[in-house]
Amino acid sequence: MSPPAPAPARPPTSGLFRRIYLTFVGTVVVFAALSGLLFFSIANHFGPEWVAELDDAFEGARERLVADLDDPEALAEELTALSRELDLRLVLRTLDGRVLAGDPNLPPPPPRHRRIARLRNGQPMVIRRQRLNPPLIHWGLMDPRSGEVIAVLTGDPSEPGRMRWLFVGAGLGLLVILALGALPLARSLVRRLAQVESGAERIAGGDLGHRLPLPAGGPADEVDALAATFNRMAERLQGLVGGQRILLANVSHELRTPVARMRVLVEILEERAERLRAQIGDGDPTTVDRLGRGLRDLTDDLREIEGLIADLLTSGKLELAEGGGVERAPIDVAEFLGRLGDRFAADVRVDPPGLELDGDPMLLGRLLSNLLANGRRACPDGAIELQARAEGAEVVLVVQDEGPGIEPANREVVFEPFSRLDGARDRDRGGVGLGLYLCRQIARAHGGTIRVEDRPDGRRGARFVIRLPQRRTA
Repeated sequence: MSPPAPAPARPPTSGLFRRIYLTFVGTVVVFAALSGLLFFSIANHFGPEWVAELDDAFEGARERLVADLDDPEALAEELTALSRELDLRLVLRTLDGRVLAGDPNLPPPPPRHRRIARLRNGQPMVIRRQRLNPPLIHWGLMDPRSGEVIAVLTGDPSEPGRMRWLFVGAGLGLLVILALGALPLARSLVRRLAQVESGAERIAGGDLGHRLPLPAGGPADEVDALAATFNRMAERLQGLVGGQRILLANVSHELRTPVARMRVLVEILEERAERLRAQIGDGDPTTVDRLGRGLRDLTDDLREIEGLIADLLTSGKLELAEGGGVERAPIDVAEFLGRLGDRFAADVRVDPPGLELDGDPMLLGRLLSNLLANGRRACPDGAIELQARAEGAEVVLVVQDEGPGIEPANREVVFEPFSRLDGARDRDRGGVGLGLYLCRQIARAHGGTIRVEDRPDGRRGARFVIRLPQRRTA
């Protein structure tokens, strides 16, 4: 096994960190600049030039307002027309605060403001307000005879709620700018992290040959470094697991020869024991019988070891061979299941009768033989059913028996290697716990699945359901 590749140099912190930092700073700067521009525009809009334009427009209406002071209806009409012309909310009050016409909700001028003398000179008084609200403007209406101020006209350029909604809209717009500024980074980061997560799930699921994509020049930032770490981990795990599988397959293969020699030796010893029995004749055969029983037990042990070796070699073939070691050929399901059913006295049903699938006959025969043998051990005199049906693009194979069944908590455990339930730990009833593990390997090598389910009729017993791809015809 080759040594693991050296870890690439860690990318500088200025990679992903710099992108996040610059995106944050950039969006904040843009937000602050646009906010300042908005506030500056609002403040300048209501500057001295704007006040001068309003004052010039008011001069033309000053005499009409004074003339209509004694006619409330005419005064109200004149004030309404002036409000539309100046785009202001207006109210006309006497000096004692009594409303003559207009919107009574507008505030009156402060009685002791330092600029109240401007009203007596025919100039407007501008009251600036906080929070960038437009200013209030007050004009004085003078008595033509005495020249004294007899009424005050107050104008407010903001309609109720207009500035509030203006700032709400501006805030929402700036938040949208912030979101749009962070969107490319967030989308790129999430997409790349999703690729790492997906690749890690594939590696965790057993696909140790999968590698996460990396830039041509090596890791560019922390996310690439994380992907490279996963790749090194997968490479190391693949080497370790592959080495263990190769070692196990080689050891299993090498064990076949000494086990075969032991079998031959046991057979020779059994023949000699029979000859010894014949020589003893009517003498005491106890020692010979004990020797015969020991040789039979040794034969059973060797047969079990041979089965274990065969399972290990088959498992290694499925794990290590290209394409899972499956040699596919068309299989007539009815004929195939019929031969297997005769060996285990199983009730075979195939629907439709001409059903076919592509697979390795030897491996699929091993899969079904394991299940049928387990079922026959579980219920020596009971009924075993072997069914096949077409379901969409799949062939569904079912093996069910009338034995004690498998509890739901153990229905995944039984497919683990060297796993046997408590009731199957007896040598006479179970093997070493590789049979169902091998069944799952064979099903997966064919692109299928195997699982344990409840019997649909509610009766006690195990039910194994295998789903395999149906043969595709031209």
